[in-house]
Amino acid sequence: MKTIFRLRSLGLLATCAGALIALPARADCPDGVRNPTPAETDFAQRAGAALVAGLPEAVRPLERQGTQRSDPLAPPRLSFCVGSPVGSFSPGAGGALVYRFPPAALQARAEQRRQLQRQVEALEKLPPDKEAQVQQLTEQARAAAASAPRRSRKDPAFTPEQQAQVERAEAEANRLAQAARQIQFDHNASVKPQADPLKARADQLQGAQQQFSVSIAMNVERFAQPAAEVEAFAFGAPSPGRSAGLRVRNIAVEVKGPAGPARDAVLGLIDRGYLQGLLDKPLPEVAASRQRIEANIAAATAAPPLAIAPTVPLTAGASAPAVASAPAAPAPGAQAIAAAAAPSSAGARNPCPPPAQGETAEAARTSSQVGAEVGGAALGGGWGRGIGSAVGGALGALGGAAKKPEAAPATGTDCPR
Repeated sequence: MKTIFRLRSLGLLATCAGALIALPARADCPDGVRNPTPAETDFAQRAGAALVAGLPEAVRPLERQGTQRSDPLAPPRLSFCVGSPVGSFSPGAGGALVYRFPPAALQARAEQRRQLQRQVEALEKLPPDKEAQVQQLTEQARAAAASAPRRSRKDPAFTPEQQAQVERAEAEANRLAQAARQIQFDHNASVKPQADPLKARADQLQGAQQQFSVSIAMNVERFAQPAAEVEAFAFGAPSPGRSAGLRVRNIAVEVKGPAGPARDAVLGLIDRGYLQGLLDKPLPEVAASRQRIEANIAAATAAPPLAIAPTVPLTAGASAPAVASAPAAPAPGAQAIAAAAAPSSAGARNPCPPPAQGETAEAARTSSQVGAEVGGAALGGGWGRGIGSAVGGALGALGGAAKKPEAAPATGTDCPR
């Protein structure tokens, strides 16, 4: 997986050779900046390398995102405001993993999404009495548009009285069309609490892959709280002084990405025993951490593929499709992989279906086209077609979108949201 060595310190983030190092800007330090002490530099370098060695490596079908990997032996760049205590920084490392759904899982997710969309359409469908009101208002709008004077391009221009009649007809047609739209709008608002969760779940099922970021920090001031797309855990206690005393007081881990079997697999690859073992002990030598990184890569490459369940549970109220799937098998323990790969150096710890049939030629005619024809016949010429198209398009927004054929789901390409 792509790894980033970073230090959280006073000031701004600066980018350097694939590493993110926090450096204070002089404007933020009225008395100027100071260089790190040799002890700070040594602690930061050891800590960064040790955290990179704790990042999970990609085991199939998980893939490492990106090709660049920061060098844990690279010396960190540190700078502090004059007067800042020794250890005013929090080392950290991070990387990213990708899980690409196999074809069977893509088909299952596409079917789940279609079922959710059908439920939304059923919720937003107008009841018969309201549908009748919309139909009546639509006919009245067409009649209002047809009541205006008509002329062809060859006819003389409208008189002021005729123009006033045209404007009144247009205003009345628009008023009636807006009343029809309002009925649908009010109905959608009434079912919004039921429809929105289904729409959100359908959106989550669009992608052909899932991305997960993993960050491990040391000596943070506060711990993150788990959220919908964040799994967080920590060892030790919060450290208001961060790395004061240049000791390891806590290790905080965050895994961000969609909840489900793939994220569980990423969490299972994190060697918690190794991370917890860094607390209140001298940090490993950088060379030992680098050996551990190389051994972890080799072990992950040789490990058997993870068994990740292909389906994701649906939101409450959505019926699951008839697709058989085995329960998610736990990822092989990170400690087992690390134990098989960890070096013995001193200082290192060994812990889709086809698209729907096309619409007929008659069904494919949009409401704006129908409106243009009505307006052209009733009002005459291109001007009448313009009014009819506008009114018809407004009315068409009530139901035309729901009749569009659904696009076929992606089966092999990335579809980021």
